[in-house]
Amino acid sequence: MTETVRHDLMRSTNMLSVFNCIRKHGPISKRRIQEETGLSWGAVSTFSADLLERGIISETGRVDTGSRRSATAFDINLENNLIIGIDTNVIGMTGVIIDLKSRVKTKIHQELVSNHISELLEQMKGIIRLLMAEVSDQSVIKGIGVAFPGHVDTERGVSVLARQFCSLEPLDICGILKGEFGLPVVIEHDPNCCALSEQLFGAGQGLTNLLYVRLSRGIGMGIILGGEIYHGFAGATGEIGHITMDPDGGPCYCGNNGCLEIYASSEAVLSRCEQAARMGDAPRLAELLARGEPLTLETAEKAAAAGDGAVYDFFYRAADYAGLAVSAAINLLDPQAVILGGEMPDVKEPFYRHLREVIDRRVWNRRSIDIRVSHLGRSSAAIGAASLFIQQAFFSAVGPDAS
Repeated sequence: MTETVRHDLMRSTNMLSVFNCIRKHGPISKRRIQEETGLSWGAVSTFSADLLERGIISETGRVDTGSRRSATAFDINLENNLIIGIDTNVIGMTGVIIDLKSRVKTKIHQELVSNHISELLEQMKGIIRLLMAEVSDQSVIKGIGVAFPGHVDTERGVSVLARQFCSLEPLDICGILKGEFGLPVVIEHDPNCCALSEQLFGAGQGLTNLLYVRLSRGIGMGIILGGEIYHGFAGATGEIGHITMDPDGGPCYCGNNGCLEIYASSEAVLSRCEQAARMGDAPRLAELLARGEPLTLETAEKAAAAGDGAVYDFFYRAADYAGLAVSAAINLLDPQAVILGGEMPDVKEPFYRHLREVIDRRVWNRRSIDIRVSHLGRSSAAIGAASLFIQQAFFSAVGPDAS
């Protein structure tokens, strides 16, 4: 690393510290910023002036310093800096507009119109247009953050591989959206966006080493180590859903056999439930479906509680497989906490209870494992993607326009 790059990275890190301090404590004086960040007075003055000039912060009058004198107060410029975040996954597509405190101003959710990448890109553009139409002054929209599944190259802004969307070749999603809307764009693996949301606003606040595991129709993992998203060598980390649980198991869409997703995803569990109800092995579930209730995890959970042993066993076995995979990740990475997201952890009995039992039993040193459940909902990845844009575009030495 050259001295110039090292200096730029240190400068961007320190400026982000000043921004985060103002975001958390504003209105705030420069002296208080210095106390909170540990930076020199000169650095705080320089970064404050830079942020002020770029319109990221604003002066908001005076603040009492506690010594019978007042000082200029700074706060985040919320009105003139909005970011779009968009999350595309097998459940659906969610778009948000957030301000610089990551507060949601507008939200849109749509079911996927297709599972083919070309049609999904058009749907993504449509949601972005709908979001932009909610803002009277388009100039305050500063950029777009995208959460996307599969193998994502964050540096090039490219989806390398997304088999679930029939995308087998690299696709320049950031370039396509930038060309369409004239805004800078960043892209990140969707579980990493969820992990960032948890660290900033959710169950992972204050943690620097955490795992986020999304247990949904798909299964993925976001990793934060040392306070930063961990991408590995090629950006293909976190594919816990494609750990081989049974080498002789059934085929997965990824081309492998016996992956965790075909045993522990909500889609896998519901597929087994539907078959059992049809074959007469889950009479309570069949009765609920006959009454017009949809085939959902909630319906299946009701059937299990009412005595459908087959349905109960499907949840139990899914927890077995998920617990084995999560405990393996804990043994490898030793996080402070594991945060569980998606809809599967909402099935408290037997899925979540048994999942906890398996993890506690399988972690090698038997230490108490801090397992938390996310409460951020389905906007988590979209908010995380937009928040990542704030960090990368405004403060990174290698932001979305650096290349």
